Amino acid sequence: MEKIVIDKYLCVRCGQCVLTCPSRLYVQESPNNYPSTVPDAANNCISCNHCVAACPVGAIKVDGVDVKMCEPISKETIPRFDHIATLVRMRRSVRRFAPKPVDEKVIEQLMNVLRWAPSAKNGLPVKWIVVSGREKVRQVAELVINWMRGVKGLEALPVVWDQGIDPILRDAPVLVIAYTDQTAIWPVVDTSIAVETLDLCAAAMRLGSCWAGFFIRAAQSDPAIKKWLGLTEKQTVQGGLMIGHIGDEVYNRIPYRPDLDTRWIR
Repeated sequence: MEKIVIDKYLCVRCGQCVLTCPSRLYVQESPNNYPSTVPDAANNCISCNHCVAACPVGAIKVDGVDVKMCEPISKETIPRFDHIATLVRMRRSVRRFAPKPVDEKVIEQLMNVLRWAPSAKNGLPVKWIVVSGREKVRQVAELVINWMRGVKGLEALPVVWDQGIDPILRDAPVLVIAYTDQTAIWPVVDTSIAVETLDLCAAAMRLGSCWAGFFIRAAQSDPAIKKWLGLTEKQTVQGGLMIGHIGDEVYNRIPYRPDLDTRWIR
């Protein structure tokens, strides 16, 4: 099957495919000519489907993906800047979660959005593991604590754990883990974008979240954690996010932050 197909019976020669393709795989000699693809376009296409989504008449297919598979944009649901700005500023790292479990359908909703998180060359390298339920999450936290017992400078946290307090994953009901393999072009950046997208979406759902820094560090160092997660030696944990209903941690205002250190070059 041909990778990129342009239906000239539908094409209105608007040139949107030329304008939107990040790899410059389309050319159009003049407004009167139909667009065509450059040589070796099939091998250089990153399957971002921008051309399919931009074509106003559905004249393009890429790898069998056509306009019917691209959801229309509902302008009524696009948030205003002040709404997004408030969401970003009000979002806090929550470390006190309510014992109430999070409905797995809600987590599935959040995860589904991550299909559109940007990644280098649309490589979509980030893979996911969802640890669901406080008991399972606590097992992960215990693995982290066991690793810490042998790490200089982290001796205080196992002491806290032995007192019945979870300083690692905070008794969260859900831990979402992001990992990549060796084929990822820019794994740390791609994962950071994806996990922060999840973070903000969780805040929009009025859920609490917190980056699991201790877990990430341990998972990158301890083979026992990798084994528990079912990861291979070629796969690396790059991110982790605790998610749950917010407990008794209540914020009535947006905390103060100093002005940015910004330098303009004009």
